[in-house]
Amino acid sequence: MFSRIMFTIHRVLGTLLSVLFLMWFVSGIVMIYHGFPSADRDEKAAKLEPLGTDLPSVDELVRRLPDTCTIDELSVSRYLGQAVYEIRSGKETFRLPADSAEQLPVIDGAYIARVAALWCSAPVSRIDSLHALDQWIPFGRLKEEFPIYKFHFADHDGTELYISSRSGEVLQYTTRSERLWAWVGAVPHWVYFTLLRQDRELWIKTVIWLSGIGSIMVIAGLYVGIYVSVKSRRRKKKWFPYKKKWYYWHHVTGIVFGLFALTWAFSGMMSLADPPEWLVKEHQKYPVRETMDSVAPSPAAYPFDYKDLISQYDGRVTEIRWSHFFGLPTYEIVLSGAERLTIDAMTAQPLALTEAQATEAVRRIHGDDAVIRTEQLNEYDTYYLDRKRRLELPVWKVSVENEDRSCYYITPSDGRLREYNTRRRTRFWMYSALHALRFKFLTEHPVLWTTVMWTLLLGGVFVSLSGVVLGVKYIVRLFRRKAKHTVGHK
Repeated sequence: MFSRIMFTIHRVLGTLLSVLFLMWFVSGIVMIYHGFPSADRDEKAAKLEPLGTDLPSVDELVRRLPDTCTIDELSVSRYLGQAVYEIRSGKETFRLPADSAEQLPVIDGAYIARVAALWCSAPVSRIDSLHALDQWIPFGRLKEEFPIYKFHFADHDGTELYISSRSGEVLQYTTRSERLWAWVGAVPHWVYFTLLRQDRELWIKTVIWLSGIGSIMVIAGLYVGIYVSVKSRRRKKKWFPYKKKWYYWHHVTGIVFGLFALTWAFSGMMSLADPPEWLVKEHQKYPVRETMDSVAPSPAAYPFDYKDLISQYDGRVTEIRWSHFFGLPTYEIVLSGAERLTIDAMTAQPLALTEAQATEAVRRIHGDDAVIRTEQLNEYDTYYLDRKRRLELPVWKVSVENEDRSCYYITPSDGRLREYNTRRRTRFWMYSALHALRFKFLTEHPVLWTTVMWTLLLGGVFVSLSGVVLGVKYIVRLFRRKAKHTVGHK
């Protein structure tokens, strides 16, 4: 009875989901090389202009704010000929022109046309005024930006640009090639279809349910494959009993690649779900952000004046953001060409956190009684890992002896802190390790990683393709039986 149930589950779910799995495996191959198009922060930073030194002091800015406001975040950049400060105070955000005699630009057609010209010099063939999301801006949060202006450029690349009418910000930038690859890659792989993706909660539930049901289908298929092979071995001395080619190849590839299909379906579900509490419990949440914010220095009290920073880098600074590392004042700056640096405001030199500073930061989070061990990593480890080697080395690894086995990776040059504990490690294994093959021995050998990934994904393609064919044959048989049954009754 159990075997009959598993056969039925695999047949029914396989008929319904094999096309979906085929789509996921094919698009997974594309995703190795092409993602979803975006106007990323480096592209936006490249459009900024160098700051001058004729800027007001922080004290002058404070005087231009309401008396009850304090500065929680502060940045300045120059764009389209005007330097503007962005100040966050609580839930309010203020944008102030550097010159108090100036006004912020009006976001009108002329301003938006100037923004568009920065991104593409080709003639504009058409401008659409969008009041609904489309395939390349499918995110519900962007509804606040309506109407959104979509620029079509008459260039060889088929460039399209989306600009908010509310803020004048570029929301999306795509080329014909990027859109084509996204249609066969990111869109089907992430189920990024506009009607679904604009409702984030519905999209998450849909992906989780599809992946979860798909996992059940593969488990049933693995059971059926092993059951049939064992039974055939006992009776006919053969591991693969099927003579019809599609059944034979589905059985063979399912036995070989079925486990990997299961890990990908399951890890795809875990990309949007957290491990259940009953499986792994987080004993205590540590206030990392709150601890940092509680010791934030006042921007007016930075020892090294930000205008001197502009001079120090020969007028190449296009953006400055006041930041800090657990009370140590720093500037995050962007130079011409979108190069980024973090400057220690005590020494006016690029930030270089010491072992003592990294250890003290974690001690602030966990208390003076915490047992802490700090070491310098000069190569990637299991959790601090990047196949494309974008993560910086060396890095400080600070481990805490507690129930959650807390661990922090702190980058010396920018103070970025990555936190891991038992729960996050579990999610790493359930998602990143299984879905992207983020294993240290593979990521250290890119050619090997690519070979393994291609082999497994192609195996998944063959399993799914044979499943599609068998599913179609099964549906045809059902219709024929129904037709015969109808004729018999007549």
